[in-house]
Amino acid sequence: MSKTPKKQSLLGKTPARKNTTQKNKTRANSQRQAQTKQHTIDTELNSQNPKPKKGLLITLAIIAVIIIAFPKPTLLTYKKLGMVSKSIYWPGVFGYGATLVDSHLHPKFDDKRKSLYLCSDLQNPQSCQKYQVIADDGLISAIKSYF
Repeated sequence: MSKTPKKQSLLGKTPARKNTTQKNKTRANSQRQAQTKQHTIDTELNSQNPKPKKGLLITLAIIAVIIIAFPKPTLLTYKKLGMVSKSIYWPGVFGYGATLVDSHLHPKFDDKRKSLYLCSDLQNPQSCQKYQVIADDGLISAIKSYF
């Protein structure tokens, strides 16, 4: 019932561990292969990433140019003879095509003198009426009053 002890030699030959060294070599090779595969995958992904970033930057640049170049509507508060009115003023592109959203008249806005000229006929200056601008609110106010 007792187990027989294995004999060990103290100065004799010991069995070599060939199996473990071969396993370590195969593990190292497999790790190197996995690292090279991962490296190639990373380089492929990195080479593909700049294209969407370039597209995103180009899109943002185009949007920024549109925001800067094109006019933005403002909410004008103007009065004449005690009557106060608010209208959304669209300055037009490069000064041409300026309109008031709620009027068929042709506006000419003088920001320095704080006056608004509403003309029924652009060719006839006698058809214009002068209004005093009380407030010139920005884009957000114009959007709020429109909706």
